[in-house]
Amino acid sequence: MNCSTFRNAVLALAAISLLFTMLAPLQVSAQEAKNETWTFMVYMSGDSSLSTQISSDIQEMKKVGSEDGLNIIVLSDAAGVGDSGLMRVLTNSIEDIALTNINSAWGPELNLGDPDVLSRFVIWATDEYPADRYMLDLWGHGNGWPGVCPDKGDYLDANDIETAMSDIDDAKIRLDIVSMDACQMGMLEIAYELRGKAGYALLSQKDVPLNGWPYDLFLPHLKSGGTPEEIGTAMIDTYITWGMGGNSLYSLTLSLIDLGKIEALTGALDDYSVAAEKMTGYFNPEFIAARADTEKYDGNAQYDLVHLLRNIDRSTECMALKSLSAKVLDAMDSCIVHENSWTNVLDEPAEYTNGMSIWFPDHVPSVSYMETHFAQDTAWPDFLYSLAGYFQEPGRVEVPHAITVASEDSDADGLADAIMISQEASSEGTATVEIYGPDGNLFSEQDMGQETGTIHIQLDALGYYGAATYLRDVNGTLLNYTLKTGLAKEGMSIISGRVTSNTGRGLAWVGVSLLDSLGNTVAMVFTDNSGFYDMEVVIPRDTNGTGLILVCGLGTGQQNATIGTLGSLETIDFSMDISSAYIPWVVRVIGALNLVAFLALVYWVAWGREKRLRKASETVNVIDRQTIPPS
Repeated sequence: MNCSTFRNAVLALAAISLLFTMLAPLQVSAQEAKNETWTFMVYMSGDSSLSTQISSDIQEMKKVGSEDGLNIIVLSDAAGVGDSGLMRVLTNSIEDIALTNINSAWGPELNLGDPDVLSRFVIWATDEYPADRYMLDLWGHGNGWPGVCPDKGDYLDANDIETAMSDIDDAKIRLDIVSMDACQMGMLEIAYELRGKAGYALLSQKDVPLNGWPYDLFLPHLKSGGTPEEIGTAMIDTYITWGMGGNSLYSLTLSLIDLGKIEALTGALDDYSVAAEKMTGYFNPEFIAARADTEKYDGNAQYDLVHLLRNIDRSTECMALKSLSAKVLDAMDSCIVHENSWTNVLDEPAEYTNGMSIWFPDHVPSVSYMETHFAQDTAWPDFLYSLAGYFQEPGRVEVPHAITVASEDSDADGLADAIMISQEASSEGTATVEIYGPDGNLFSEQDMGQETGTIHIQLDALGYYGAATYLRDVNGTLLNYTLKTGLAKEGMSIISGRVTSNTGRGLAWVGVSLLDSLGNTVAMVFTDNSGFYDMEVVIPRDTNGTGLILVCGLGTGQQNATIGTLGSLETIDFSMDISSAYIPWVVRVIGALNLVAFLALVYWVAWGREKRLRKASETVNVIDRQTIPPS
């Protein structure tokens, strides 16, 4: 080997070595990111009828064990006295830990309904078993916003949960997931107490089976790697699949909630509640009916929030409320990372679950409810207070309102292009009118006041508009509401084009049809001798202008063109294979045959008539010859 070759080989080896040196940290970093360590803390409040379930759930945890980047730490309390315990769950065994390691003053009997016990446990566990990520599981009975983890008459109510979470947050501990293996905790009121204190919440709107979550199936997801969103989603689907396999007598629900989005959700619901409270006297029959139609879960008046708002939208048809509820629904969609449910026919249904419930009683809110931070920070209780009195006597409070809303043709061209609003004076309240465009958004808002008057509103985009009229008193309370739909801004749309063969020759007598989204024929024309067609359609009298299909030809030669939104002028050409050009020739041949048949019929009728007349004339001549005597 010469010197040059040797030098090149050395340089190549050095370059390869340098490349591996650079890639190695990246590979380790990616591996570490994929397999982040977790500390899973279980706050097992079993000083209740769930005491017998403690051992079976710990046995499930033993199947997974504290290894491979996972620590399982349990603080438990059973139904006896002096049976509180702290342990690290290993594979097929447990490691008992003295409670005094957490607090030197702790004895063998703890009150797990004390928020201080919860926060001390979490702070100790995260300090003793540090990890990349932390998950806290509150295990025990639950009853929604009133609380969770009962222990000898005490329990963690909504404020206790917030207190414990604040202490944990003050200790600079960031919980990635807070889960509650407890019934009915999937409520907005509970999620609100967790906001800003953890990344995500894993909660159930319905009851949880007596045997709780399948920990032997849940915990491997923490070992397998992935983001909290991916792990929470996997746990939810595992839970539902487990229940459907015959392991639950209950219908099941489970949701992963992004707690960072709760503030936006409650803000949107607060705006909605302010408006709804002003409408309770008028819309109370609709509110009550919507509540009755909403899916309710096992606890005390807990209703699916999304299902409730959709039912209110449907029953009231109130555009102002619908606009506000749309913002709530959008915020709710952002909050719910994933949710799943299953209905067991032996239990109440879980067919309209959307991730979180809300309390909606048929009476005034209780004092304890008003002590929750959610009740104190939103107008939802104001809405409940206003509606409560109408459950026994749901009569509508309504004041007559003489107002007319109609389409008009302002330029007399035969096409509607404006809306006319006429009102007679009212001493009871002040009127406003909201005009909603074809896209469903607010187009115009008009203050009609209390006086007699007429206004004209010129419309913009083609399509159907709606007008919502409100009569309100000086306090903003709704006295009358009407919704007028089908108000049109009409326009003439001309669709034209040419149908040619692949040789460029215009094809005559080819049918061109415009179909709506249901397949109904809106208009139909035939091409002229040069292949041109011209079609006129009034929007929206003839069609709403969207979801249309233009169809050219028949049979195997048919071609379609989709029209997203029909404008005032559309040009659509078609080019058909020469083999498909038989269509106009078929039309011509059929027409020619019909013409021949018609002429034959005319000839037959005319020839037959002439023959009958000639025969009749001959008969008369014969008779005449027979009756005239010879000369």
